[in-house]
Amino acid sequence: MKKIILVGDVGSTKSSWWITGTEPREINLPGFNPLVHDPEVGKAMASSLSTELGNTIPDIIWYYGAGVIDSNIELIIKEIFNHQFPGGEINVNSDLIGAAKAVCGYEPGTVVILGTGSHAAVYDGNKIVRQANSLGYILGDEGGGCDIGKALLRAYFYNKMPEPVKLEMMKSLPGERPALMKQLYSSPAPNQYLATYARVAVKMSDNAWIRDLVRSRFRLFLKNHLLPLEAVEPVHILGSIGCIFADLIETELTNNALKAGVFLKDPSYRLFTMHVEHGD
Repeated sequence: MKKIILVGDVGSTKSSWWITGTEPREINLPGFNPLVHDPEVGKAMASSLSTELGNTIPDIIWYYGAGVIDSNIELIIKEIFNHQFPGGEINVNSDLIGAAKAVCGYEPGTVVILGTGSHAAVYDGNKIVRQANSLGYILGDEGGGCDIGKALLRAYFYNKMPEPVKLEMMKSLPGERPALMKQLYSSPAPNQYLATYARVAVKMSDNAWIRDLVRSRFRLFLKNHLLPLEAVEPVHILGSIGCIFADLIETELTNNALKAGVFLKDPSYRLFTMHVEHGD
């Protein structure tokens, strides 16, 4: 009997899960980042996953997640899933490892994540050999959705954006500054909350001022994170922000003598098929 394999790509905002069966099935749930969220958020996600699976019990779970930066966090996640799925084999890896496997396979290359947050690493076809120093959404994450959201909010409240963009921002700020500050400081996931304002950039992605702002954040990402890594070509881009603004990031890579590779919004299905093909 073939083993039932469950593969999850877990971000701060959302998670995508694929499970084997008569037909492969995808399950979409809220995300979990142990650096930002309370463990109860992870437990709720695992419980919802169990409910979605019903009587199907996975033999092997592959978890690729945001915020998996050391063995202590790996242990926290393993405990959560061992409780929900006792007896199964549980493998916990960072989202960076998952991204590299999904776009590079067994070939060397560089992987860039531009979603809610941002990250970059060089992959030798087997393991990550160099990676950027990720400082999270407060000190870093340049070029990610949270960073773009913060840049938009600063420009709005400092009165440094053109009227059309300002009018669009106002729709998301009905209570203006007091309501924003209250919501931000009471939010269980401030990075996700700030990233919601990047939707204005997405909605107005053809606006020249918006493109200049996003371009400036990408340039900062390249300067602080990608270029110091001595990137190995091709440079693959994962995440919603990177895909939505693919033309801007590709131009910035070209301007720095780097060749863009695959643009992929969600690596979960590629990871799933890799594990199914290898039967692990």
